[in-house]
This record gives sequence, C-alpha cells and structure tokens, in this order.
Amino acid sequence: MFSSFQAFSASLEDFSLAVEPLFGLRYGQLDEYVFLKESNYSDDKLSELNWDLKPELYYGLKVHGGWKDFFAETTLSFGIPMKTGLMKDSDWFNSQTYAVTTANAAGHDYKTCYSEHDNHLDYDINFNFKGGYQFLIRDFVNIKPAFAFDYENIKFTGIAGQGLYGNSISNNYWAAYNDKSNNGLMKFSGRVITYRRELYLLWLGSDFSVKLPRNFTVSTGFFFAPYVHALSFDSHLTKDVDYADKTTGFFGAFKWNFGAEYQIDKRQSVLLNASYFYMRVIRGDNYSKVSTKSSYDKSPLVDGGAGAKYLDVNLSYRFKIF
Repeated sequence: MFSSFQAFSASLEDFSLAVEPLFGLRYGQLDEYVFLKESNYSDDKLSELNWDLKPELYYGLKVHGGWKDFFAETTLSFGIPMKTGLMKDSDWFNSQTYAVTTANAAGHDYKTCYSEHDNHLDYDINFNFKGGYQFLIRDFVNIKPAFAFDYENIKFTGIAGQGLYGNSISNNYWAAYNDKSNNGLMKFSGRVITYRRELYLLWLGSDFSVKLPRNFTVSTGFFFAPYVHALSFDSHLTKDVDYADKTTGFFGAFKWNFGAEYQIDKRQSVLLNASYFYMRVIRGDNYSKVSTKSSYDKSPLVDGGAGAKYLDVNLSYRFKIF
C-alpha cells in the first residue's frame, strides 16, 4: 500500500496546475474599411473608420496546466465598459464610379467627409488557448514552440460628435471636407453608430525564457497567424442601415510578446507582460440591409475590410496549486 502511494505521488509530480488572475490595458485601434471594386483612383478606399482603444481596461484569469514537458494554458478576459477615445469616420466619395468619371477624376482624390464621435466600449470578450512542448536548455533557457487559438467578440458605440461634409459641386464631384467655402457642419447627439467584430485567429510560434539571478525570469515570444477570420457588423443608427463584412486572411496577423517574472517562493510569482498585436487589412464580402429587415444583401459594388493594431500590457499574480 505504501509503495502504491509512492507511485501515485511520483506520477502526480509529472503534472502541474496554476491559476493567474490578471489586470491590463490595451492601447491602439481597430480599423474598419469599405473598398470599391472599381475606382477612379489607384487607391480604391471609399471609407475608413478608426475605433480607438486609448485605452481599454480589462481583467481576466489564466489557467496553466502541464504534464511532463507538455503544457497548455487558457485565458478568459473581459473589457470594462468605458469611453475608449474617439471613433473617426472618413470618406472619399469622388472615388465612386457613379460620382465622377475617370476623365475628370484627376485632382479630386481628397477626403470628402470627416466626423468624430465619442467611442464607448460596450463589451470585449477574449478567449485564448495555447498548447505546446517545452525544451529546457542548460537549466536556465526554456524554448516553448506552440500553437494557439484566439477568439474575440468586441462591440463599440459612437456617441454624439460632429462632422464636416463637402458639398456636391460642379462637374459632378464633391468638395473636400475642409473646404470652408463648400462644406457643411453637422452635429450629432445620442447614439450614432455601433460596431461589433468577431475575430478568429490560429497562431503558430514560440516563446523563449531565460532565468536570471535573484528569482527573475525574462521572456519573449513571436507568433504569426496562418488563418484570420473576422465577422463585422456596423449599424448606422441615424440612417437605419446595417452593414456586415465577412473577411478572411492568410498570414494576416503578427504578435510579439515580452515580459518579466519575479518568483516570490515555490508557489507564488508576480508577472508583468506586454505584447504588440498587428493585423493587416484583410478584405472580403460586404453586405447591407435596412435595419427593420432580417436578411442582408451582398453588395456587387464594394468590399469590406478589417484591421487592428494595439499594445497590450498586463500585471498578474500566479499561484501554483501543484
């Protein structure tokens, strides 16, 4: 019986489990685009909306598990509803084939509309799973190749604000938004626009860590996304029009991690981690509908687009259960 208990204890030593509550912030922006399938200019961008995260505060929990040299970790975090900066909306109406002919397009590739609204985060739910195998080199260098999966569901609301809009002028084109003799000012109140994005990413990469004297460890990691898929939903509340974008990209995102850990004792650690996330602009199908309708129609004229870039910093406390 005693030998059986020893065997069980020895096998239990192959496993590890730790929990890690965390608090952090993100600083950057999410970008939303509309592209013309046919444009009068080399740049086919018709509209760009920038949704600030300046900053977004969040809290969450990470759970670490391992067996021998295999490891897995999962993280669930929630953004705190708050004002996160501005939502900036820009349009280039002269790019539209029905607004101006190619013959008189030259010189009119300027921004025709620009507005700003207070950007409020309604929610941000993030789920991450990472798994892999660790190689310990000379007792102080750890290499951890891994795959990972991220899911994010985030929603913003643009509130109040004002915008400058170029007037329709001669030769069937629009004036610049900042042309004081040919523009108009519009002020908004209440909820103006909402934006929701569901993002799916598959990651491949590796983390690296080095143990230092005095119980410190520093780490870094590099990951790229072979597959990115974003579903975006945009509601223009003042116009009663809804838009949706279905965009997919390959090798469309990159993430760089770096951090430091101080080990208090065998069970407890304090960690400071940061990462930079960049998702290039990925394009796909654009859909629209009147708000009262339930189904969307695919647009034959435009594509949708999605991008993002932000710095993420968090402070956490890790407790090793066994």
